[in-house]
Amino acid sequence: MPANQAAFSKELLLAGLRRLGVKSGDVLLIHSSASAIGPVRELMKAPDTGMLWLLEALQEAVGPDGLIAVPTFTKTFKSESEGPAGDVWNPAKSHSRVGSFTNYLWQRPGAVRSDHPTHSIAAMGSRAKEFCAGHSWREGASTFDRKGPWGQLADWDGKILWIGTAMKTQTAVHVVEDWMRLPYMGTCTALVEDGAQVREVRVTQSPTGPRDFYRDGSKSELAWNASGKARRGKVGKADGQLMGAGEFIDWLWNALLADPALLLRDKPDDLWSVKAKADTAAHLKSFKGTWRR
Repeated sequence: MPANQAAFSKELLLAGLRRLGVKSGDVLLIHSSASAIGPVRELMKAPDTGMLWLLEALQEAVGPDGLIAVPTFTKTFKSESEGPAGDVWNPAKSHSRVGSFTNYLWQRPGAVRSDHPTHSIAAMGSRAKEFCAGHSWREGASTFDRKGPWGQLADWDGKILWIGTAMKTQTAVHVVEDWMRLPYMGTCTALVEDGAQVREVRVTQSPTGPRDFYRDGSKSELAWNASGKARRGKVGKADGQLMGAGEFIDWLWNALLADPALLLRDKPDDLWSVKAKADTAAHLKSFKGTWRR
């Protein structure tokens, strides 16, 4: 690095995004670890500890016709036995539990947030309101509903961007589990603010139970890496990956048809996993569904 070049800057992030393949007009769903993008002492000196530069770099990379989105999942289950609990869902108030950048984005002027009580999505840019539609508890939307943001991401030829993260944060795995109606997905209860009342609402196709893919070096991570489908590079200091959303969904869909246990743990003493593997194999044995319209 030249002596007169900053160790960390918006321009550095933007250059990394462009080398990775982010283009003007792209629709991006981003999984990020904001702390990974630069040295700690540089982040502490940057505006909003670097998150403003990351946001601006992403916006500049996709341009005025593009869109950036992040998961903004919340601790709004009724009890810890169902999922992270302790909050009541309100799209204008509820804190995201999946990273500082996700909280930074949904609270920015012009951001739009879907109204799912446990697994909302926030977006900024062209058609953001349309992107976040179809994902409301009031409409009975499933957690990763085909009519909601994940369906838009796939239908609009969107891309998934990992910045400092890996397969265990890949929410599109749950999208495939939902759309394939895998039998271990659960029905849970969330708490929502509805006017002056707190209501209990049913959440369908919710991730439940352990998964092999939640760990580094999982079966699905190794298989994905071996596929050679992702573009890899650096975004600042962070490792980045870029992939087509539809391409990833297609890949995992077919991988599960070939190996129904790909996402599940190989532990014979784990009764939940043993049952989930048997039920999933039976479900997919004659499965003929497709996610494409």
